[in-house]
Amino acid sequence: MPALAATLRLLRRALFRERLSVVPGCLPVSTGGAPVVAEQRILKHASIESFAHHLRKHKCSSVLVLTGAGISTSAGIPDFRTPGTGLYDNLGKYNLPSPQSIFDIDFFRRNPNPFFLLARELYPGNFKPTPGHFFIKLLAEKGILLRNFTQNIDTLERVAGIREEFLVEAHGSFASAKCVGGRLKPKPNQHQSSENERNPNHSSSEEEAEESEEPFTAPCGATYTQEWVKGQVFAGKIPTCENPDCPAGLVKPDITFFGEQLPARFFTCLKTDFAKADAVIVMGSSLKVSPFAMVPLLLSKDVPRLLINNEVVGNFNPDNGKDAVFLGSCDDGCRALAALLGLENELEEMIQAGAS
Repeated sequence: MPALAATLRLLRRALFRERLSVVPGCLPVSTGGAPVVAEQRILKHASIESFAHHLRKHKCSSVLVLTGAGISTSAGIPDFRTPGTGLYDNLGKYNLPSPQSIFDIDFFRRNPNPFFLLARELYPGNFKPTPGHFFIKLLAEKGILLRNFTQNIDTLERVAGIREEFLVEAHGSFASAKCVGGRLKPKPNQHQSSENERNPNHSSSEEEAEESEEPFTAPCGATYTQEWVKGQVFAGKIPTCENPDCPAGLVKPDITFFGEQLPARFFTCLKTDFAKADAVIVMGSSLKVSPFAMVPLLLSKDVPRLLINNEVVGNFNPDNGKDAVFLGSCDDGCRALAALLGLENELEEMIQAGAS
């Protein structure tokens, strides 16, 4: 995949630049060895007001929006890492080897029950889009949005009405599903297989999910709709491939688990979009999961960046002349930016229409 290879090279270069920037005493130098002159400020202040002024003054029409779980918390969906309330802090009832195991492809193939129990709580249709989602839709309608790269799997962008052409679901979503192959069997001394068949809602312990030495049946390639998988899950069943030539194949929503490649669209759009972007908004992300966390590093040095988040994350630096920071919720930040762009009334109308 040429696009994938090229994008990975860009990511590696960005990571190298970022590492240099945080090494004490390491100053950028020109080819002649003389220190490079400090870059000219792009934003007058590191504020949302200065960022909005830049968008208006330069009539920006290729804005990238990068979103994480924080944009959906006001809809009632927990983020992953907030102590006490985050998803990873509240998975004890599933008795997992580690919180991340619930999104690990090898663990899923041995024991899919915990994921599908959690899926019942997270499935699209249980939640409504937030003001942040509608703000992104408004940017698209106004010809300002280039693309929304989202880490989220909740599909609230689609529910809000953001057209698919504007979306890059970096970690996949519930919107579609496919067969991921036959289930790995427990070791002969384990009884979990029969217990799971009797009680699909039963969740195994770490020992019961130890890796099997049994061979794994390859995926058959069959695809399934969100509605079909949701029907299986809410009926208390483990979605199983209906292809007669694929016995016991598991059907998994097209969510990118640990151990899986990100969708090809992520790399394709990454390669093209970051050459076009004239501004970037990052909101609701901890920027801790790669390669998504590396995305803001790919920007040209003259592209301003706005962070809307409860805390400063990644390599955002209010003193570098191109970064602006709004500390607060995604909803408050989006409403503030909409007001500064003269779009507050249209945003509120869109929010009210979406709530009805």
